[in-house]
Amino acid sequence: AALRHGAEVGIDLDAVPDRRTRVNNGTPRPITVHQRLLDEHPDVVTRFLSVLLRAADWAAGHPAEVARILGAETGAGASGVAAAYVPGASLHLDLSPERLDLLAEQERFLRGHHFLQSPVDVAAWADHTPLQGVPHA
Repeated sequence: AALRHGAEVGIDLDAVPDRRTRVNNGTPRPITVHQRLLDEHPDVVTRFLSVLLRAADWAAGHPAEVARILGAETGAGASGVAAAYVPGASLHLDLSPERLDLLAEQERFLRGHHFLQSPVDVAAWADHTPLQGVPHA
């Protein structure tokens, strides 16, 4: 849409080395499940994460196919996809300290803009167990 209207990039946040500049209401995107599902069917959660990681592995090796899928899904076409998505960006998920820090930054952002009424202890909230059960995670 930006290309169609002749808009120019003012600030390319993907080019800024500090990933915190991209934290907002939708980034990073955590994968969440209800605690009851995690308690009663941890195997389902682990299997789901395994599928996501296999898809990320596939995407890393098939950038042209990923671009085609994104183009079809968004209707942006090849030039729109090339302009909007960073080539080679990893779709792999993890619970690294950096990722949890970014999520904590997002929590502060959401609370600061009154989307959350009370603080969330992200480190205590994140459960590493299902991801540890994935064979190659």
